[in-house]
Amino acid sequence: MNTQNTTEVAAFTEQDIRAAYAKTKTGADFPRLIRDMKTLGIVSYDHILETGSNIFHGKGGYSVSLSKMGPAVAVSPQPNLELLKKYIAMHQAGQTNYPTLCGQAGEAGVEKWTSDLLAMTCTYFDKAGRKMHVELIPDGEYKK
Repeated sequence: MNTQNTTEVAAFTEQDIRAAYAKTKTGADFPRLIRDMKTLGIVSYDHILETGSNIFHGKGGYSVSLSKMGPAVAVSPQPNLELLKKYIAMHQAGQTNYPTLCGQAGEAGVEKWTSDLLAMTCTYFDKAGRKMHVELIPDGEYKK
């Protein structure tokens, strides 16, 4: 009798993730990156600005932590929601790259963001762990 657990757990790798990111040049490419990550089995990820690291979460508690997913940036102790919204809009319009957004988010007081690929949201948190802003992630491309 076969007693093996046949429940499949997502087993994405560092190489899979880095390959998906390598295709992303500006914020306008973010929806495609999200589709690629969902295909890999990633259900959410956290980006921590002060370390530049990401933690990617799959089903069944599977996760992969990667350093150097963005620049390590200083985070302002003073959250500034209006500045954050301005920087997000610029990024979505393709005016900035990912390292620039990371620096700008830190300037606006973002400590980390969490992208929930099931709810299709990106939530930004300040240093106190308070939710600053929630953006919907589009299924298609950003409107220019």
